[in-house]
Amino acid sequence: MHANKHEFPLPLASISAYSRLQILLRGLAKWLEQPPTRFFLRILFITTPITFTLIPFIRFLRSGTDMDYRTWYQAGQTVLHGGEIYPHGQIFPFMYPPMCALMLGVPAFFGKAMMILILSSVNTVAWLLCIWFTSALISEKGNSPIVIANLVLMPFIWSSYHLGQPSLVLLALMLGAFLSLRYRRQFLAGALIAVAAAIKAFPLLAIPYLIYRRYWTAAAALLVSLIILLFILPIPFRGGQRTVNDVSEWQHGMLHYEESGIAQRPTRSYSWKNQSIFGVANRLLRRVSFDDGTNATYANVVDLNFRTVNIIIVACALFLGASFVWAMPRWHSPLSDAGEFAALLLLILIFTPLAFGYLFVWLMVPLTLLIKCTIASDDSIGLTYLLIAFVLLVATGIAPRLAQTYGSLFFAAVVLYLALATNLRRAISANRNGR
Repeated sequence: MHANKHEFPLPLASISAYSRLQILLRGLAKWLEQPPTRFFLRILFITTPITFTLIPFIRFLRSGTDMDYRTWYQAGQTVLHGGEIYPHGQIFPFMYPPMCALMLGVPAFFGKAMMILILSSVNTVAWLLCIWFTSALISEKGNSPIVIANLVLMPFIWSSYHLGQPSLVLLALMLGAFLSLRYRRQFLAGALIAVAAAIKAFPLLAIPYLIYRRYWTAAAALLVSLIILLFILPIPFRGGQRTVNDVSEWQHGMLHYEESGIAQRPTRSYSWKNQSIFGVANRLLRRVSFDDGTNATYANVVDLNFRTVNIIIVACALFLGASFVWAMPRWHSPLSDAGEFAALLLLILIFTPLAFGYLFVWLMVPLTLLIKCTIASDDSIGLTYLLIAFVLLVATGIAPRLAQTYGSLFFAAVVLYLALATNLRRAISANRNGR
């Protein structure tokens, strides 16, 4: 009896707060791996995607609510009827690249209701691929890290279905590209990133990483595939001159950043909804309204001019870019590659000009990887980063407008990036000491 008594761990009261959190996290992970819990999770992850797929479809049939699906349907119908996707001198009704409009012509052919069902089904396939690819990237055999990450991000996942946004599709394409790089299929990696960029331009921000890491074939494949997607494939449907005009009009209307706003989103560019560094910096450092309605409301902590704000943004870009290079190991391993890819996703998310809430499903890989590392180690620093990010995400759920006004999602992405960069740098130090 006395021997067993002394084998018991110390009471929770005598354990540090960080140790308690790690014990709780490991206990949660262990519970999630139990057979009854695993069975329940299988049921949950079967019924939830089916439910998410059907809700937008049934909602439209019952009430006519179509959210952003309306825009996708109109763009697809414009292509099918040979209309102008980007009317010259007007606010574009559709703001994504021309190839995206052509892709939407296929589901739009079957009518709006069927298009909603098709796009929701595509989101479901993309979500399942994201889970599969994430597990493969981080070499995780257990389910607990990916389950915890998906439960935390469930509001953002639902937002992709609710609004009809392609965030899960873009993430699946990027993760497929990263897996292709791991298995030395560079051409496929470049092509997948090109498809993502043809749907929504910002994944093109991955090209500096490909060049720095000397993935020359992937970088070349990305550029060649993008040229084909933008200038070659549309010709049978739009004609040669109209294909060039589509790209020219889209580029002229969308690829600009000014004091009054970004692209053709002047009211939303600096509103509380934009969680990119461009939105957060201008909102907090300049006197611009964070309300995308008619009421001017301000949250700035200082009042700098536009040029000074952009100097700060450039300085942040240089710092984060240099830190990424500093953190990247010269050698490759499955874990270091996963850390690099997760950090790259976060940097793309931070520096895309317009980053609304639904895009933060891209936190899936960083969260999963950091949860895995935290469960497997006694690292209090990593747990601190993870806890801060979790608090910011919870604050966003509790008070979305207030939290996002002050950049809750942006700062959550920054904190997760710093955690990943720290882990990568520690791996370099450990490798040196091991020698």
